[in-house]
Amino acid sequence: MSRVAARSKILMIDDNRQGLAARRIILQGLGYEVMTAEGGEQGLRRFAESGADNPFSLVVTDYRMPQMRGDEFIRRLRDLGSDVPVVILSGYTYMLALTPESTGADVVLSKGPREQFDLVDTVLRLVPEGARQRGKPPASERGMSTARRSPQRRRQAR
Repeated sequence: MSRVAARSKILMIDDNRQGLAARRIILQGLGYEVMTAEGGEQGLRRFAESGADNPFSLVVTDYRMPQMRGDEFIRRLRDLGSDVPVVILSGYTYMLALTPESTGADVVLSKGPREQFDLVDTVLRLVPEGARQRGKPPASERGMSTARRSPQRRRQAR
């Protein structure tokens, strides 16, 4: 009898509903279960509600949000004793010189034209592949990000 790995859960936190919805669709398309929150307080509640029997495998949070910044969210998450990997995704990465060291995040990504590719690459690196539901292969394996491939890999893909 074969065992099917449980779907990995990702918690995404952002006060921008449209961006949150777009990123959720991308990650669900890769086979992940995605829960969303529109702020840090709601994110902490969702995280606590998930419990030890069905924990999140990854948290992706915006940095600048009205009631709680991303680094404050991470500090409070760590105060709960969690060591779940956290990604900060921000449009202010360069302006505010955000780094993993300054924010407490495992990875800091910039919002912008490469955001979806960088997010997918980061999630696939931080969340074990065996824990996502089998479905479509990642965009990078479907030829959607050929600009990131070496010339030799682009030729092989044709």
